[in-house]
Amino acid sequence: MSVVDKLPLVCFPHAGAGMLYYSKWKFAFGDGIDVQIARYPLREQRTTTPMPASLPLLARDIFTELVDSFRGTYAIWGHSMGSVIGYEVAKLCQERLGNPPLVFFSSGSAAPSDSRFKAVSELDTPEGLKQVLRDYGGLSEENLADRDFMSYFAPIIAADLRLLGGYEESAFEPLRCPVVLMQGRDDRVVTDGWQRYTEHRVESTEFDGGHFFVEERRPEMAALMESKIQLLWQRKAASAR
Repeated sequence: MSVVDKLPLVCFPHAGAGMLYYSKWKFAFGDGIDVQIARYPLREQRTTTPMPASLPLLARDIFTELVDSFRGTYAIWGHSMGSVIGYEVAKLCQERLGNPPLVFFSSGSAAPSDSRFKAVSELDTPEGLKQVLRDYGGLSEENLADRDFMSYFAPIIAADLRLLGGYEESAFEPLRCPVVLMQGRDDRVVTDGWQRYTEHRVESTEFDGGHFFVEERRPEMAALMESKIQLLWQRKAASAR
């Protein structure tokens, strides 16, 4: 893979996160990979953009924004809720462009059909939301007690989780590419359901940590993803000769 032939790796953040959280990933890969981070509403440059009514509608917005990246060879990676959004975008790439990802990476996520957030009612009160965030992980008690922090992030996280709470997989479609799972050894997420989402054998790798092992295992995860992308890129190039 040469510098000229940069392959887009489109990253889909987890609930509450955005480009800032994943910005360091741009420097975790070699020159052959171009990390592109999907932009969700309500944060960063899109603070005034309303959240679509459903997760598939959000996927359509992202597909439209990044469609040029999906026309050639590309890969998708989503963490937690981002895996479900990434799956819906990958389906659109298959349906509208006839061009599935080279590989689909999922970390910290059950299969889409098992990913619906079930505690939506808890989001209706400040204490309920705080308890959800404690269970969800990734935030310290200091974060939860910081009024400025919570006034900015709490509505974003709640909107994302409500979106995931209303998610229904209306049109199942397996991905026409390999699926590679990455999970934390201490995470409670069950990933058994992913096999039905691909015609290939699902590959899975465990890393030390819980649901947010991505914060501590960036080099190892990037090395795994880059190695897999390079292998599949080479196979694709060889088959095209």
